[in-house]
Amino acid sequence: MRKLTLTLALLAAGSALAVGSLAAAGRAGTFPAGVPTLGRQLAADRVAPGSALERLIRQNQDFAMLRPEEAHDRIPVPLWLRVYWRKSHPEATYSAADPTGGYPLVLQEVHEWMVTHQDLQRAPRPASIAPFAASAGANLRVSGAQTSARSESAIAINFLNPSRIVVAANSISAGGRQAQLFSADGGLTWGQTTLPLTASDKFHSDPTVDWTADGTAWSLTIGIAGSKGRMRSYRSADGGATWTFDATFSGSQTNTDKEMLWIDHSATSPFKDNIYAIWHNGNPAYVNHRTGPTGAWGTPLQVSSTETTGTAIGGDVKTNSAGDVFAFWPATGNGHLVVAKSTDGGASFTRTVIATTFDTFDIGIPAMASRRALIYTSGGAYRNGATNDVYVAWTDQRGGAGCSAPANEPGTNVASSCQTRVWFARSTDGGATWSAPVKLNDAASPLHDQFNQWLAVDETSGKIGVMYYDTIGDSGRKKTDVWYQSSADGGVTWSAPLKVTTAPTDETVAGADSGNQYGDYNGMSGYLTKFFPSWTDRRNNAREEIWTAPIIDP
Repeated sequence: MRKLTLTLALLAAGSALAVGSLAAAGRAGTFPAGVPTLGRQLAADRVAPGSALERLIRQNQDFAMLRPEEAHDRIPVPLWLRVYWRKSHPEATYSAADPTGGYPLVLQEVHEWMVTHQDLQRAPRPASIAPFAASAGANLRVSGAQTSARSESAIAINFLNPSRIVVAANSISAGGRQAQLFSADGGLTWGQTTLPLTASDKFHSDPTVDWTADGTAWSLTIGIAGSKGRMRSYRSADGGATWTFDATFSGSQTNTDKEMLWIDHSATSPFKDNIYAIWHNGNPAYVNHRTGPTGAWGTPLQVSSTETTGTAIGGDVKTNSAGDVFAFWPATGNGHLVVAKSTDGGASFTRTVIATTFDTFDIGIPAMASRRALIYTSGGAYRNGATNDVYVAWTDQRGGAGCSAPANEPGTNVASSCQTRVWFARSTDGGATWSAPVKLNDAASPLHDQFNQWLAVDETSGKIGVMYYDTIGDSGRKKTDVWYQSSADGGVTWSAPLKVTTAPTDETVAGADSGNQYGDYNGMSGYLTKFFPSWTDRRNNAREEIWTAPIIDP
């Protein structure tokens, strides 16, 4: 989850500047060309005079802590916020070779929250919201009509009671508390609430959800307080209507980012109901597990090693019927896609490189040029008899002549021949070896981009479903629809693309949440031939809201 908001002015290209001159300028109150003055920094975010945010910005003008090129790089985080973060995290590696620069993606959410809560105090908890009927038709607006943006969602069906479904989404600019949506009738009607804030947390970011076999719903989030980000878990005993804090499962880490959750649902697994989480703290990827709803979280285990250079951001974790755990992530330094496998319930892992991406970290495309489409992994696994398959999908450039280098990404150029596609790879031996990556839907024309994919496996049949945004319906390459494809033979062949949405969304026009746009990811859950995707949608010029649609795929 990442937020740009009003910071483009801070990143305007300027002349190369020595660190010494940046520091001297900050102390003297004058700035060289290309670096915003204090007044411009305050004006860019419409900072109220005398506010706590103004004081924070004034206190973090020591640009000697930054690399010279940070005055004009493309990382959408203000210079003062980078200084603030570095002061709290001197242990981090702020490398120019890493496209993240060493900064967590959640800093963009930190910036959004600060701009919309300039007293830097957490908002009071809103009153309970009564359940409401979803929008009529196959497309369901599960978050209701909103006046502030909801984005970046996760969805999970309760496999032992499929009428129960939970969704979680970011709600940064509203109150900051993670939005929790719930249905008790298979998605026909929905209620909504929020996670409570715990300890010193000011707001939440990066939602994910799942269920244990006893009917408990679980949700993970990043609890953010100032320059500290910690991984928090929450639980609900009433189908998602109310939530209580469970634990901080990241230990003493405070530079955490981009977590994902999975629960072992298999009745044949020796680790049934184990709860797994993957995230990164600085550069490395970590996994932790909880031994079911009555157990406890363990100690975070670093799962990435020398095969990963740069930052292991964009991970996912899944299990199969035997209880094998598969942790996936991409590396921003060398472009490796990696899977780590555990056969002992998450106590230890062995790693395999799946493939190497063309681009790394994120890609600017016309439909998502400000926030940029994140390269992240969405995995799955299916084991039944002789079948021992593992799958992963991701977004990357289409490849081909002139389109395999990050410098060639399309950005705002709708005429660029470089395009993004959803890629897929499969292993038929439990993750030991992998097929060559393939593009699920590589329609050549018109020029279009696919991004924000999610993969889900129906554990009752082994069918794989993948959903994604695609701009193929817009010759201007900016309006998106949600599309879906599936495979009934382990990813060897795929169904024709099915358009899920009944109206497109455009996050590039006036009134859109131009910094956040679609957010970093979507979600999908599948069970008993029915798949429910979740996505960010602002059709008909509404605010960004969370939608779903039941997809029957026998």
